[in-house]
Parts: sequence; C-alpha cells; structure tokens
Amino acid sequence: MNPFFIMALQLDLDDAAELAPHEFERFASLIDPAWIDEALRQTGTVSLRRRRLPAEHMVWLVIGLALFRNEPIWHIVQQLDLANGPTLNAPAPSAAVAGRERLGEAPMAWLFERLASCWTSGAVLEHGRFHGLRSYAVDGVVWSLPDTPANSEQFGRGSNANSNGAWPQLCAVCLMDTYTHLIRAAEFGDYGTGELSFARPLMHKVPDESLTIFDRAYFSAAFLLDWQHAGQQRHWLMRDRTGLRYEVVCQFTPDDCLVRMPISPQARKQRPDLPSHWQARLITCKVGGERRQFLTSLCDAHRFPAREIAAHYVQRWEIELGFREIKQGMQKNATTLRSKLPALVRQEVWGTLIAYNLLRHEIAQMADEMHVPPQRLSFQWLALAITSALYHWPLQTPGTFPKRLALLHQQACAYLLPERRTRSYPRAVKQPRSKFPMKNASQLN
Repeated sequence: MNPFFIMALQLDLDDAAELAPHEFERFASLIDPAWIDEALRQTGTVSLRRRRLPAEHMVWLVIGLALFRNEPIWHIVQQLDLANGPTLNAPAPSAAVAGRERLGEAPMAWLFERLASCWTSGAVLEHGRFHGLRSYAVDGVVWSLPDTPANSEQFGRGSNANSNGAWPQLCAVCLMDTYTHLIRAAEFGDYGTGELSFARPLMHKVPDESLTIFDRAYFSAAFLLDWQHAGQQRHWLMRDRTGLRYEVVCQFTPDDCLVRMPISPQARKQRPDLPSHWQARLITCKVGGERRQFLTSLCDAHRFPAREIAAHYVQRWEIELGFREIKQGMQKNATTLRSKLPALVRQEVWGTLIAYNLLRHEIAQMADEMHVPPQRLSFQWLALAITSALYHWPLQTPGTFPKRLALLHQQACAYLLPERRTRSYPRAVKQPRSKFPMKNASQLN
C-alpha cells in the first residue's frame, strides 16, 4: 500500500480521546470566522433569522464543494456538520441549494480578496524573490459548465467552423505567485471575452516591487505600459512576438539591448494619451539550441543580468502547474463544475479559488518550517490529508482538528518530493493517438 495513503489514513484513525478537548470554533484554524462574518456584513447577506443553514455555514458549504468534489451537496452538509439543530433530522438537499442562492456571489468574492491579500504577504514570501522582486505569473484557464440554457446564454461556448462545443465554458485569468502558487487575484466571465480584457483589472492587485511574467498573447503596448505604471517597481517579462519591429537605442552586450518600438495608430486612436513609441529591453539567448528573445521592463542591466532574466522566464510554467493542481488534484478531473445557474457558477469559482488558496497556504507554512520551497511538498497527498481530517470532523472531539493539523506540520517531511529535474525533451504539441488518420481542412468541407 502507498506510504502516503497509510500516513493519511493513520491521521484519520488517531484516538481522539487522547487529545485534550478545548473551546474551538469550527475551522477557525483555517479561516478566521471573523473574516467570514465581515464578508457577510460588507455584502449585506447576514442571516436575519436563525436558520438551520445560516449564511456563515453556507460559505463553508461552497468551499466544501471544491474540497470534496465527488461528494453530493447533502453529504457535505452532514460531513462538515453545517446544519443547526438535531443531527438525526438532516435538512433536505433542496435547503442547501436554497441557502446557496440566498448567499450569492458577493460574500465569496469579498472573502477571496481578503484572504488573498493576507495570505500573499508575510515572511514566507520573502523567499523566492528575483533580485528583490516578488515573482508572479498571469495566464488564463477555462472551466466547462453544466449544459443548461442559462449557462450557455451567460457564458457561451467554444466553436469552430463545423460545430459548437459540447459544454458552455467560463474563461478566467489569474494572477499567481510563482513561489507559493497562491492566487492573488482573478477575473472571469464570458468565454468569448479575450484574456487581455480580464487581465487589465489585475494590474491594480499586483504588489509593488514585483515582476510579472506573461505569455505572448498579452503583448500590447497600452496594457504593458499601464501595468508598469500602475505602482512602484511593477515590472513585466514576456517572450517577444513574431515580426517585432524595433530600433536599438542602447546596446549593453551583443545579445542585450534597449529597443524603441512604434505604437500602432489603432492603439493611439483608442488611447490618445499613448506616445508614438515605447521602450523595453530585448534579450536574445539560446534555449535548447533554439534562438529565443525576451522583452522586459527590467532595463537596469547591472542589477538584472540578462542571462538570469531569460532563465527566470521558465517560472511562467508554475501557473500552469497550479491550474493542473486545481483541475486534477482538487476537482478530480471532473468534466464540468457543479452549478447549473450562472450566479451559482460564479459563486462556485470563488469557492474553488478560496479552497485552493487554503490548501496552498497550509503547504507554504509547512514548507517554510522545513526550509524548502513549497513546490517540494506534494500538493496531491497533503491536500488529501487535510481534507481527510476535515471529512471526519463530526466524529471527533472539538480540539482534534487543530491537533491533527499540527501533527501534519510535524510529519510534512514524509510528503517531500525530489528536486525537479531538467527537462529531457523540449515542450512540443503532440498529435493525439488514434487508429484513424488525421483529416486536413479540405477533407472536412
């Protein structure tokens, strides 16, 4: 049997009677209940009368939908002990759905912002800096949704020349810390909206003294200049686009220079405040034998060596790994989200992001205690251990869960992964395996 599973199982079967009980508010060790209360007050969703499923419990139900992806909603209510009143007289499943509708999206969005702003600052993040700058990445992710008329109308779906997609889809753009994988901010909505539109509000959430990595889809003079000037020392890094036009302003080394690029008339028509030209640093290097060029606002060649900037671009893949942790680790490769109404879809996405940050925050704390990067701890197995402790909460004495969490911190070394190896093969798009030949565009018509 897998040793990780044995350890998680052992944590769940410890004798609760040996642990001294004490006063404990449900899950206070993970999210301060005062923050949940404040989220409800700020958004005007406090329960005015005593309900079996009050608003503060509905917040945890929405988070539980992500933590326990394969469990039905009524079972999550029972397992997390969210219903007031007699345990044997469980509320009807429809009561949980009605409670979610009363709660709405706003408290979850407010709580995510509060938690993200607190958890993405502190001593843990002092590690993993790039020459004194906090490292972030921005990229998009798509979630498929249940195929209902409301979801299809609100969010749209992908399509090609021959057919529409099987599911309605939601597009989201996230700002993620590349060291801890904590998500600092997110914007999402209609699948047909471009990622650049969702990314613009994120520039007001990124901290000062930071470096944000983009892929080439975000190349826009207006966007990058706005990002750079939204605060103090807010830098960016990206691959150059094909056919880039520029003239060299200052040559630092043969492969490192300051360049001047024109801004298109179309962009200046939309934004008359833009100059006719803008400047950035262009770095050329070879990666895997191929010539690569990078653009960045880090124009101080002495403080930021060119080779180190080019090497740091690989951190962009950390956000892809974070999305994989959410979809494969937390959501168990589920085809779609759960919610059939657009308002509940948005609520569920906020709950998913909160749940992911909750797990990532605990892992970051464990890694800091062990003096290793958070990426060295297994997200899959630690997420299983933490959710298993939550899953058996109703069967334990009030003081058990904090004790279990403390024990997990002590035994985190069992979840330590080997250091990452250098890729043996370059990244490439591979054709799917099939016994049928691939058709070209002319055969499809």
